[in-house]
Amino acid sequence: MEKCRLCGNRRGNKPIGILLYRCAKCGALYGTCYLGESYQHVLPYLSKQEIPPDKARYFDFTTLGSTGIDRRHGWFDPETRLITQIG
Repeated sequence: MEKCRLCGNRRGNKPIGILLYRCAKCGALYGTCYLGESYQHVLPYLSKQEIPPDKARYFDFTTLGSTGIDRRHGWFDPETRLITQIG
């Protein structure tokens, strides 16, 4: 199992896709998937509302789309699945 890209945790991380995981320690979403599949977990839109930093979760996806291999990463609101910070 791949270690968390934010905190490095390897214990108890749960698969949420074939190569996607949710970290049991910090709640980050990370892994490799198709670009369209990544939108099921984190929408491609920015949130208009500020949320407290302790509520936001990190995401880091290596994606394959029509333009080739790319990376989506930043912070998102797990309740709305909207991005709160890119990169």
